[in-house]
Amino acid sequence: MTRASRLYRLIAALFCWIAAAGPALSADPLARASLQSKGTLYAGQQILIDVDVLVPNYFLQPPQFPAIDLPGAIVTLDDGRALNLNETIDGTSYSGIRRTYIVTPQSPGDFTLPPAVITFGYAAVPPQATRGEVTLPPLRFTVREAPASAGERPGVVAAKVSIRQELDRDPAALKAGDTLVRTVTVRAVGLRAMMIPEPDFSAPEGVRLYRQDPALSEETDRNGQPVAGVRKDVAGYLFQNSGTFLLPAIDLSWFDPTTAMTQSASAPAVSVSVAAAPASSTAIAPPMPGAEPAPFDWSLAGAIAAAASATGVAIWFLARGLSWLESRWEKRQSARRESEAAYFRRFEHACHDGSTAEMAKALDAWSRRAGLVPFGRWLDRFADIKTRNAYDAYQRAQYGFSDKSLPEAPMKPLLPGIRKARKLWMVRGDEAWGGRRAALPPLNPAMIGADATREGSGDRP
Repeated sequence: MTRASRLYRLIAALFCWIAAAGPALSADPLARASLQSKGTLYAGQQILIDVDVLVPNYFLQPPQFPAIDLPGAIVTLDDGRALNLNETIDGTSYSGIRRTYIVTPQSPGDFTLPPAVITFGYAAVPPQATRGEVTLPPLRFTVREAPASAGERPGVVAAKVSIRQELDRDPAALKAGDTLVRTVTVRAVGLRAMMIPEPDFSAPEGVRLYRQDPALSEETDRNGQPVAGVRKDVAGYLFQNSGTFLLPAIDLSWFDPTTAMTQSASAPAVSVSVAAAPASSTAIAPPMPGAEPAPFDWSLAGAIAAAASATGVAIWFLARGLSWLESRWEKRQSARRESEAAYFRRFEHACHDGSTAEMAKALDAWSRRAGLVPFGRWLDRFADIKTRNAYDAYQRAQYGFSDKSLPEAPMKPLLPGIRKARKLWMVRGDEAWGGRRAALPPLNPAMIGADATREGSGDRP
């Protein structure tokens, strides 16, 4: 194969790759909305609208579906799981996420989804993240008014409604002053719980009615999609007098958009029989004498006073004891801070973290606190030759003639030798070196040595 033919094949392959990748590189994200609810739509009906967001390649951040404000309707985002999509559009592979909005129109009319913005992140050029946004398309739909049966107002639209009633006791076995609790549960398929109308509880004359706040809940399927709304109402009836009472039935009519028929469900009326309360004794008799007051128990009062006194004395002793312990603890802490070991630890810290001046100051404070004066004689007794020479070099550098050509003798190398000398001193004690002496060491030994050298050599200042 010649070089020219290879070049032609390479160019052809490159053009094929560009032709195949071109749609994916130029594709943009898109959004679409569609009505999941089919057929004629009615006011009060739950209308499901599916919103799909599609991007080329894949998502890196999920879409943020916003709240939608639609005048004349209640709009909520379904809390169920999002549906993942995979589609090919014009030769480009798209990944998508679908969420469902639940729209409940409160009145008939024409509705249009507002242009809400949905943001997300996706891999426009993998693996780089690109911020994207799409606008909700203007989906339009028309809502009609649900027909109402005679005497009923329109607006209750559901697939099926059932009513269950429960009583906490037998309504035929009550007595005056008893309360009967009536629980009515309404379940509506295809209707949110908050859209279920309030049951009409009413009480006969002479019966007091006490209502509790309703309990609302939603039934969902295994995918989290709403199935039915449930409303639970509890009412208590207080019967003050005997007699026969009738609690009225609770009826609810609804319109089924699938069959276009109006149906009804009800909880039956409750007949209540209340017997008279047992009569109290009416015989006339002299009033019973009042109970005599019990005599004062002096022994109990004395025991309480003794217990109070003992408690006060115990508290006083406890306070005194705590004060004594606090004083002893403070004295012990003060003695520990002023001990020889504490001063030596300060010298060690200065050797690690301080300057030469701080180390010299800490060494002087420790030697004075420990009574190691003169310190040079103590070193002669307990330190090794290397430590003594290092200390002498430091003394000459600090207090002798200053020679700018010589570096300043550091103190840090003294620490290991002084540690060993201290351990030996602590084992042998002060008697091993005779303690303090009254004589002072010669001042500026390096200067005295230098003067003697000058006199021996005949030099004069």
